Amino acid sequence: MHRLEDVNMRSRRLLGLVALLAAVAGAIVAAAEHWGGLVPCSLCWSQRGVLALLMIVALLGFLLWPQRPWGQWVLLGALASTALAGIVLATRHLYVMWNPDVVDCGMSPEVMLQILPWREVLIELVTGNTDCAEVAALFGVPLPVASWIGFATLGGVSVYAVIRVIRARSHG
Repeated sequence: MHRLEDVNMRSRRLLGLVALLAAVAGAIVAAAEHWGGLVPCSLCWSQRGVLALLMIVALLGFLLWPQRPWGQWVLLGALASTALAGIVLATRHLYVMWNPDVVDCGMSPEVMLQILPWREVLIELVTGNTDCAEVAALFGVPLPVASWIGFATLGGVSVYAVIRVIRARSHG
């Protein structure tokens, strides 16, 4: 049982690290917007929301580490689906970046929230608009590429952290 306790603690710490790295990534992007003049498009806002959700799920997993197998499966599902949502949004952003003619002209998220019904705002936030085709780079890397890599990495690490506990329990 000692091994399971060690795996639990290491996995829990990994989720804490994922939450911390997600917060740092969000802070870097917010700083780049504030001081660097980057203007986020609708897909950028969506990816930020999913990054915040991934941070919250990882933080909750760290703070409230589930001891029961069903709780670990729920945590695994929440982490995997959140990371996958981020990967899908980043992939869509890359597609729009490479194929700008697939989207229509759009409005800023602030204007959309004031004018459009909430359903249309949600559709716009996941499909993007022409603003999404004009991609900014941070440290020389286009933001959708950095976002895709970030979601894949943070999601992979967080899923690995929970799976190793589930496997240790089943072999335990």
